[in-house]
Amino acid sequence: MRLTLAITALLLAAPAAAQDYVLQLEYETDTKGDEDGSTSSASGRQAMAERVISVTPEGTEVEYSLPFDPEEIRGNERWMFPARMLIAPDGAKTILNTEEILARNAVWLAEAKWTRDVCSRSGFSWTAYQVRCDPEAAIEAVEMNGMQPGRIAEGQPFALEGALGPVVLVRSGEHEGRTVLTGRGPVDPAFVREKDARAALVMAEITRKTLTLEDAKAKAAGITASGTLTVTFEIDAAGLVWRREDRSEITLAGASLSNGTTRARQTVTRLPRAEWDRQQAEDEAEAETADPMADPNPEAEGVEIEAAAEVQ
Repeated sequence: MRLTLAITALLLAAPAAAQDYVLQLEYETDTKGDEDGSTSSASGRQAMAERVISVTPEGTEVEYSLPFDPEEIRGNERWMFPARMLIAPDGAKTILNTEEILARNAVWLAEAKWTRDVCSRSGFSWTAYQVRCDPEAAIEAVEMNGMQPGRIAEGQPFALEGALGPVVLVRSGEHEGRTVLTGRGPVDPAFVREKDARAALVMAEITRKTLTLEDAKAKAAGITASGTLTVTFEIDAAGLVWRREDRSEITLAGASLSNGTTRARQTVTRLPRAEWDRQQAEDEAEAETADPMADPNPEAEGVEIEAAAEVQ
């Protein structure tokens, strides 16, 4: 009897075959300036492939990659992925293929005729970016685009980035047979000041101006921030997250880069890989039928043009 129970538990803990998903990220931001009444907005989409390899009491082994032709990938992501990680029950991630990632980074630097001196430097294409050379950058990319943490439950405190302390996830409804959990908390002004200081340093580096971290923090010290951050999860009976939505409405005063109110929404939806592939094929077919010469991503082009104009 004990042997039967042990075998049953093992079968439930580990999938019979790798499970393939795509984490589809959509974001939009609207900002209104207090002083001149100016408005701006940005939106876009991106995706990350997730393969669940095994589930054990120690954690879940997952491989992350990008669901695109490798030749279409540019920037840091060309060498970061695929990245295999062990995700502990508390959401902590450990990279399992560090040497492989470092080898790809070395090739990437050589192809660009760069030395490691460029690592951690900031640059600008259609948006600001930082050259990264450390494997841990893959974890940051996954957490930005993924479903952290892997499995959650009602009543669990959740460390929502930017909030003043953990938020408690409470049941707020159901959707398509899944439980909806929501956590809400006030924004942490210290987080906003730190973010403003870091952004000022990046902008100074891009525009080749001199600015120290101490000076950037001093300029950000007078920033006041108020607002609310909200996170919503849709989870199944096993606690697997199928959808996550983050919303924020923050009003700033005294910021070096912007004053006013910013409303932002970011949604990550988990899709079986086959379903994502089907949707992509349908979207491409529809675009070709409408206009074979149409830009497949006009929103990204609009953001690129707007960002380039601001730098000039």
